[in-house]
Amino acid sequence: MAATSQRTAKCLLITRNLPPLVGGMERLIQNLAHGLDEFVELTVIGPKGCKAHLPAGIAVLEAPAALVPFLLQSTRMALVLCARQRFDLIVGGSGLVAPTLRLLSLLRQCKTVLLIHGLDIVIDNRIYRRVFLRAIRKMDRIVANSSNTRRLAVEAGVDASRVCVINPGVGILQPPDLQKRSGFLAESGIAFDHYIIFVGRLTKRKGLSRFLRDSFPHILKSQPELGLVVVGENPANSLNRLGEQAEVFQALKDTGLRHKVRFLGEVSDADLRAAYSDAEALIFPLVDVPGDVEGFGMVAVEAAACGTPTVAFRLGGVEDAVSEQNGRLVAPGNYAEFTRAVVQTIDSGLPGEASCMAFAQGFSWDRYHAQVREAISPLLNRPT
Repeated sequence: MAATSQRTAKCLLITRNLPPLVGGMERLIQNLAHGLDEFVELTVIGPKGCKAHLPAGIAVLEAPAALVPFLLQSTRMALVLCARQRFDLIVGGSGLVAPTLRLLSLLRQCKTVLLIHGLDIVIDNRIYRRVFLRAIRKMDRIVANSSNTRRLAVEAGVDASRVCVINPGVGILQPPDLQKRSGFLAESGIAFDHYIIFVGRLTKRKGLSRFLRDSFPHILKSQPELGLVVVGENPANSLNRLGEQAEVFQALKDTGLRHKVRFLGEVSDADLRAAYSDAEALIFPLVDVPGDVEGFGMVAVEAAACGTPTVAFRLGGVEDAVSEQNGRLVAPGNYAEFTRAVVQTIDSGLPGEASCMAFAQGFSWDRYHAQVREAISPLLNRPT
């Protein structure tokens, strides 16, 4: 056995989770591609339009972004591609492509690495669990985005020795300057003296409607000048489309607090940094939803990078993203304690900006790339 040079090893990345689709997983896989391109010869099969968001010079094949067409077309593309050339490693961006990776490993004896994000393991669908989850168990290496995701994978029958945890990196590692922050406030129409912020898709597991009913009115009794800024929209391209936009607006109607909430929808990265920076705290009021789970909690680290603490329910993988250094974790469903934690965070100013920013520095993309390289390098060996 002789090691293939890592600079000449060939890697195929297959994933639907890439820009122009929007979300945390898409940012993660985009950065993964940049990291892989530094030490392997990379080819990518991704959704239509992804080539513009990937490193220049790599080979890119694009399939329709819609779920079923992508799975069918990407599998066909991968089979044709692997018949023409040998790849030392096939990397999958999520559990959706696990059957494709398993097929390629059987037909072409390729080593396989799969990224899992939580939902890949818990989704409640009989066909998915019989076909996709079975394929996940056969991967040579699995990279979980949090300790909780790893636990779920092992409980689902994945060999623990094949699963490693690599927390995602974040692109936001410093707050914007004061000029950008003041410009953002004026342009976005935020008129509150102070505000807390919610960032994420309006899915049921994010728990915004429950927060608006069971916690926000009580927070306002202590902080009457406070407002809430919401960044994000109903899910459109995610695997689990359990949106709750209607429930959110009904909660505001029932509580009479519509005037206390400013919805921004999707915003640019620069505006997101500004929104985080001026917030008193990020709220992460997760709820337990069967068949869905919060894989990691990247928004908590992004907020910390801008000096803003997080108050979150202790659910899913959020424990990897929130500690005493950058926020407070509350027992799931305890809205009275969640309310107290938000009020105490605002009143005390703790954890402070310096502590939050120091915590975020541990989540650089350079650190992520180094850990991915360490995890997959042992698989880049083949007979000469």
